[in-house]
Amino acid sequence: MCDSFNIPIVRFMDTPGFVVGTEAERKGAPGHIMNFMNATCLVTVPSITVLVRKAYGRAYVAMGGGEHNDEMVAWPMAEVSFMDPVFATKIVHGLSPGDEGFEEALAHIQKDIEVWDMASSFSAHDVIKPQETRDYLIRMLDVHRRRKTNGIGQHLMKNWPTSY
Repeated sequence: MCDSFNIPIVRFMDTPGFVVGTEAERKGAPGHIMNFMNATCLVTVPSITVLVRKAYGRAYVAMGGGEHNDEMVAWPMAEVSFMDPVFATKIVHGLSPGDEGFEEALAHIQKDIEVWDMASSFSAHDVIKPQETRDYLIRMLDVHRRRKTNGIGQHLMKNWPTSY
């Protein structure tokens, strides 16, 4: 819809991941997720993502993480990981909260999830304070308006299916 009407996309990302399991599959979650991800990859209007808290798993990419946006910034308290650290500790180390060795295993899982690690790998263009967000968005939307396309989309989604 945004691409059709030349409306820039601004995302505020806080996603603990996708719902998984047989119940989610019965409800068609994988198909909806794939449809959503395909659509966001075809968008040609400016796309800006602000990572405000959690970004776990494939949902991070679906919500504009990585290279699926024009600009990405993160707040200092943001986290990026392959899954929720507590759940990851259960899966990787077989330990639950309260088990002996859980805290050490959790610390190991959480070692590289801070936003500074993400920024150093260029997944985030900058780390900004929450109170700087409005000015940042105004500045970036102005930058994209001045580019060759004037912020106007190419309408690659004009024939996109409207339902899964």
